Amino acid sequence: MVRRRAVVEIDLREADPAGPVEDRMFKEALRTIYSRAETSYHARIAFHRWIKFAEETRIPELRTMAKTLRDKIVGIISFWTFRHIGNASMEGFNNKIRWLIKQAYGFRDSEYFKLKIYQLPEISSIKEL
Repeated sequence: MVRRRAVVEIDLREADPAGPVEDRMFKEALRTIYSRAETSYHARIAFHRWIKFAEETRIPELRTMAKTLRDKIVGIISFWTFRHIGNASMEGFNNKIRWLIKQAYGFRDSEYFKLKIYQLPEISSIKEL
């Protein structure tokens, strides 16, 4: 079995530096990184290359995006480091806690509230019709 090596190529040099197509090319290049990079090594190289090209453009929004990516690159690369695990389940649980707070308006006993939080995985927050 031949294993295909993931190489993320971003070729943005052909774009006109002030053309309307350039911003879409950068967006598609970011999507390409997420779809083709198999390891954190390849993703890091591709992101650094994307950042370099974005900083060379005359589009201020892309420069801002490049600065943001440069500042948050460690967290972004952790997506590949930890095998494509995101924080969606934690966000979902936080939403359930917010739902419980709304439902428990007026409870004065904080210990009871903590017990209800522990019970949340078993409680359905969807209203049955």
